[in-house]
Amino acid sequence: MREQILIQDTLKYLANNEYEKCPVSRESVAAELALAQAEADSLLSDLETAELIGPGSLKLTATGQEYALHVLRAHRLYETYLASKTGVHESKWHEQAHIEEHKLTPADVDRLDRELDYPRFDPHGDPIPTASGLMPPKVGQQLTNYCVGWEGRVVHVEDEPPQLYAQIAAASIAPLSVLRVIAQDEQLFRVAIEGCEFSLSLAVARQITVVPLAEGESYDESLARLSSLKDDEHAAIVRLSPLCRGLERNRLLDLGFVPKTDISIDLVSPSGSPTAYRVRGASIALRREQADRVLIRKLKDDKNG
Repeated sequence: MREQILIQDTLKYLANNEYEKCPVSRESVAAELALAQAEADSLLSDLETAELIGPGSLKLTATGQEYALHVLRAHRLYETYLASKTGVHESKWHEQAHIEEHKLTPADVDRLDRELDYPRFDPHGDPIPTASGLMPPKVGQQLTNYCVGWEGRVVHVEDEPPQLYAQIAAASIAPLSVLRVIAQDEQLFRVAIEGCEFSLSLAVARQITVVPLAEGESYDESLARLSSLKDDEHAAIVRLSPLCRGLERNRLLDLGFVPKTDISIDLVSPSGSPTAYRVRGASIALRREQADRVLIRKLKDDKNG
């Protein structure tokens, strides 16, 4: 089983780097798989013998590409399943999908694809291969390529390594998020998103892929996170964040967290989290991280003009 997992992980690594147009080497394969160089070289020799990579190269053959895309498809569909159908925390998605990708048969993957209604991208913005192996072309550039004042939309966040992804998740930055670059220097990249500002290290900012906004679009200055609402303010719900998924999203929608609904603070706990919000006559308690994922527009108090 270990040998099968190593083969599949190698093919997946080569396929992903080919798609990203990133160079690979025997040394990078060994580092990716955490193998001694001699063991990695032996594994690559076996792949060449099995005609999964070309002679004397690290380029996938047609058979190797088909095998690799099955594993990629299984992994990304399973992450999508965890995000949209379960309450599993996002920090566990990659690990669990890595386990399941080695167990799922092509029939299992096709069934999962149908159940999820044939998604094109996983929760991180990675393209999901179709059953025939097609993937949309790569788009976007690293966030660090842009200057102060630039506005754009996130299309992908890299979930490896976990310590960098944790900082992206902590700022609630996800595919479809709209942001503005507000400051940068040789060490930090500062962005505004949904009424909040975050300082990211350059290493973290490089993990975020963005595209310019469409013509006529702009960063919405009035948009804010529910967690920023003060005790004497009230607001209207605009939408739920792309990060609000699965069971949590369904629960909030069922509780009335839908666009144009008025919302205000009902009760604040001594620690500040959870906070109870008044929604459609009911008092609903949310933790701060949940309130971060409800996007609002604050309303002016008529009494104060």
